[in-house]
Amino acid sequence: MVVIGGALAYQFVIKPQAHEPPSAAALQSWQYALNQITTNLQGSSVIQIQLTLQAPNGAVATELSERQAQVDDAVIGVLHDLSGPQIMAPGGRKLIKSLVMKRVNSFLVSGKIAAVYIDSMIVQ
Repeated sequence: MVVIGGALAYQFVIKPQAHEPPSAAALQSWQYALNQITTNLQGSSVIQIQLTLQAPNGAVATELSERQAQVDDAVIGVLHDLSGPQIMAPGGRKLIKSLVMKRVNSFLVSGKIAAVYIDSMIVQ
């Protein structure tokens, strides 16, 4: 009796459940595409950029949509702190992605974004 009870407890309570990764369609539905942003950088450079944020679930994607103005402001704030040479240097794209992710994740309540994708970028 104890062995059967232990086996049942292990199977339904203790044993970790395997989670399947989300499908490509689910991941795409959880993406949040920002409108194209054109703004000044430090110095005399200008950037035109379009980003897509990857949410890990629908709740985070919904929160990103609801906080559109806050997300845009966070991205613009990150860009204003960078210069054209910083962005054009090796690792500049990774720097933008990292800083945007950190800034946006700082105010999200329902979860954290999983990735930042640069759809297009022009620096002058």
